[in-house]
Amino acid sequence: MIDIIIPAYNAHSTIEKTLLSISCQTISDDLNVYIVNDKSEKDYKEIVNNYSRYLNIKEIDLKENVGPGLAREEGLKHSKSEYIMFIDSDDMFASPKSIELLYLHIKNNNLDLVIGNFVEVLPNDFVQHNQDQTWLHGKIFRRKFIEDHNIHFNNTRANEDNYFMQCIMLSNPKMEYYDYPIYFWEYNENSITRKNNLEYNYKGIFGYIENMDSALEYAINNKCDKTLIANFSYSVMLAIYYYYIQYEDIEFLKLTKNIKNIYIKHLNYINNKVDIERVQYELALDMLDANKINSSILTFDEFLKKVGE
Repeated sequence: MIDIIIPAYNAHSTIEKTLLSISCQTISDDLNVYIVNDKSEKDYKEIVNNYSRYLNIKEIDLKENVGPGLAREEGLKHSKSEYIMFIDSDDMFASPKSIELLYLHIKNNNLDLVIGNFVEVLPNDFVQHNQDQTWLHGKIFRRKFIEDHNIHFNNTRANEDNYFMQCIMLSNPKMEYYDYPIYFWEYNENSITRKNNLEYNYKGIFGYIENMDSALEYAINNKCDKTLIANFSYSVMLAIYYYYIQYEDIEFLKLTKNIKNIYIKHLNYINNKVDIERVQYELALDMLDANKINSSILTFDEFLKKVGE
């Protein structure tokens, strides 16, 4: 059996298309669907009753609004199947065979994680994401791996899925990529990632730093492989460096001190360290207005010296 966990906050206008895409699955009889009602203005009882003819479906009511991460955590606590998938309440599976394809692959190959492709559906375009290790979209997990490594969603409302995924990856799962579109990530102008998008992109770095710091803390406390910690801390420092080039916000640097210390401590374990100067200018050119690019951009080493000042 497979548990499908859906965090839902005032999602009555969109969640039925999500449930329809689940009820159309070729192995719908093998699914347990959990709608985690994150203190919506009204319950989902009528919707659950309508779809109970097609699915084994249940609503879990939360007493307060906790955000999608902790809502998913409640879904994990109230479910027990061997495999787990997540879908948001305004998204859809890409085809009737989406779940079956991932399920057969993870089961037949005795894996902990299978990552399928997902398609970001925009108003006038679409973008396919392959081999993604950040979002929960289009992935299937073995519950035992999550439980054995004591992996949980944390109490944050931005980048909480990234924290969960990085704890998974740092725990070194047996995993494979499945090159097939599994999931449609639907454009929703009212979602947190779309509404006031520029403001979200700016504020999102604070959530990113907080969650990546927590993921590294998890990795160290759980004695994860030092090479994995080293390469992860390096990639996080580079990401924060790129954001700093864009915004030059001193607050980024204050929050990054712990990650920097972990990075420095694990330098000798980094594999295939890329050319910092090449990455610096290629990424800067890609992320910034060309008119702003000049020789005064901090090098990565100069950035490191400023962190924690």
